[in-house]
Amino acid sequence: MTFRQFQCLILLFTCACSRGGPGGFFGDGKASVSVEKVLTEEKQPTITLPAVLEPSEKVEIQFPFDAKIERVLVNLGDTVRQGDLLFTLNDQDFNLKMAQLKAQKLEQEALLDKNNYFLRTRDRLLEEGKIDKSLYDSLEAEVRSLETQLNRIKTDISVIENQAHGLNVTSPISGMVTVKNIVPGAGASARQVLMTLVKNDPILVSFNMPASDAQAVNKGVNLSVRVEDFPEKNLNATVVFVAPELDGASHNFNVKAAMANPQLVFKGGMSAQTAFVSPNKTKILAIPSKSVLSDMGKEYVYVVRQSRAWRVRVYTRKSPDNPAVSEIMEGLEPDDMVVTEGQEKLKEGAEVNLWR
Repeated sequence: MTFRQFQCLILLFTCACSRGGPGGFFGDGKASVSVEKVLTEEKQPTITLPAVLEPSEKVEIQFPFDAKIERVLVNLGDTVRQGDLLFTLNDQDFNLKMAQLKAQKLEQEALLDKNNYFLRTRDRLLEEGKIDKSLYDSLEAEVRSLETQLNRIKTDISVIENQAHGLNVTSPISGMVTVKNIVPGAGASARQVLMTLVKNDPILVSFNMPASDAQAVNKGVNLSVRVEDFPEKNLNATVVFVAPELDGASHNFNVKAAMANPQLVFKGGMSAQTAFVSPNKTKILAIPSKSVLSDMGKEYVYVVRQSRAWRVRVYTRKSPDNPAVSEIMEGLEPDDMVVTEGQEKLKEGAEVNLWR
């Protein structure tokens, strides 16, 4: 073979590769693509999720009636312990309002007893002409309404008796005064928030998990936490709450973990990240991250079936072990062949040749 013949052979080989390599086209007009089979492995996955910090307790103090404030013993930003005195009420005004509330309770109980009697005997009373048909039909709803009103009054009395020991209103939790809407000698409106108390130790790490990870978390599981504003701190939290229902829109469920915060450094609303190793071994499907495309915020891949490329919607997350790999939460099957090169120029149902 002469040198010129060798040059021509190299040129022909180069042209063929440029036409038939991934993303190009063979002579038959079919797109050439590279594919890989979806990887399947069984492991205890490390789950990493965004989170937000929130108070472990928040209490708003209010009364169901207008009240007159006698003394205020705390200021905005003060730290209080459970049982500490917050403010006192005017004794004459308080005693009058409580007497009125208890009188309402007695009145509602009497009305409820009467209407329960009518409800039990309404067939006989209607037959005897002692009640008309409209009253007969409305008795059941009337009883339910009276029961609701009576329960509200009982709750109001219970709340007041728990919050106000005599005339002294004490803190139901250990925490900080974050709202204060009262001054000595002034009146406070019914249902007005007089004070808000927030407990930040422990502070809660709140995050949402996909339904597919429901078996991976339960109460008592330990998490590692990084707070965005303190990236150098390696923190720990323990799961204390797992929501029993999914959010219909996101298909996620909420989880809360308690984290120690004795110096009150961490504040509600701070962004964080949680990570933990699932206690359960699960089958994880994974594909190269480069195979995942995005359209209007929705991820998808091309899967080759019977020599044609089909677009498939997927839900992914980055593998904590390898950033070049995406784990599949939903959308693919273990035997699927995913396009890894050349997918940018594909269209739905396009015929393809596989580039090996």
